[in-house]
Amino acid sequence: MRRPATGPAATATGMIGFPMSWPTVVARSRRSWRLLLVVLATVTAVACGDDAPTPVAPTPIPPTVQPFALQCPADVLGQSTSGAPVSIQVPAATATGGVLPVTVSCSPAGAPFPVGSTRVTCGATDARGSTASCSFNVNVAPPPLGRTTFLAFGDSMTAGEVTVPVGTALGLDGFPNFRQIVVPAESYPTKLVTLMRARYFTQAAQFVVTNAGLPREWAADGASRLPGVLTSTNPQVLLLLAGANDIEAVPTSTGVSTGLNGLLTMVRTARQRGVAVFVGTLPPVRPGGRLSLPVALVQTFNDGIRAGAAREGAVVVDLHAAMAANVTTLIGIDGLHPTEAGYQRMAETFFTAIRTTYEGR
Repeated sequence: MRRPATGPAATATGMIGFPMSWPTVVARSRRSWRLLLVVLATVTAVACGDDAPTPVAPTPIPPTVQPFALQCPADVLGQSTSGAPVSIQVPAATATGGVLPVTVSCSPAGAPFPVGSTRVTCGATDARGSTASCSFNVNVAPPPLGRTTFLAFGDSMTAGEVTVPVGTALGLDGFPNFRQIVVPAESYPTKLVTLMRARYFTQAAQFVVTNAGLPREWAADGASRLPGVLTSTNPQVLLLLAGANDIEAVPTSTGVSTGLNGLLTMVRTARQRGVAVFVGTLPPVRPGGRLSLPVALVQTFNDGIRAGAAREGAVVVDLHAAMAANVTTLIGIDGLHPTEAGYQRMAETFFTAIRTTYEGR
């Protein structure tokens, strides 16, 4: 008789002949019984009319979409060699996030850009219809200005004197009582340098416009003061406006002659030093003001400027013609001094003459 198997681990043979330990056999038997019980329970439930449990599919997680945004390039700088518009290739804006495909467009793009600053606006749309936008500037510099240091010389209309009403009671002339205040920030030289720096932005740091206006000064006295100011400031260009106080003090042809002589003396003094000269005509008067000059004398004085300044090689800046159509807005209630808007118009008129003479030269 064969002896039973002995040893530390008796084994059994499975269906395909592989030996299994008794613990493994027991574990598998238990799992088989549990499976059988589950099957029987399910069959019983179906037989009794109970619904079998329906498997629940997991909720799908939508893909993450990054926020849709559009990034514009930095401002673009160009240069015009003639003052005419120039064609500039506008860099592309960059879209991020959203759902592809994405369309991006900018306007204006590639067209000739004029001198100055042009705003370019870009827009983008993705496949969902989401939109994004951004903008940047195309800055086109003009040909450089050939002169950068200026001396503005004259009387109160150069200093920036404005008329300020005091109270509401009207005087005999029908205007409120007033007083004169020098406001340098409103003067035409201050406004002029602002215009220069805005247009010629690549030269902005080079521009100097010295305001040497002295209220109540006659042109004859200005002729004595000018040489010292020229020496101390050493300008390339003199901007000259004087003569109103000469006419106010002597409202006759004598006052006109005195003013013209002093003015033309200043032109010659500057020209002899190699300084270019721009001479402004007297602005128009506002009739009825307490300081209004006789219209006929102003016209005679300005005619003398146009003839004499041209003869001396100076550029005439016709302030009178530039302001005559809107006297009530550009001249204050005193009848003589420009308003803040009037000083702006003066600056623009001088600026146009300077640009015409020196841009690109």
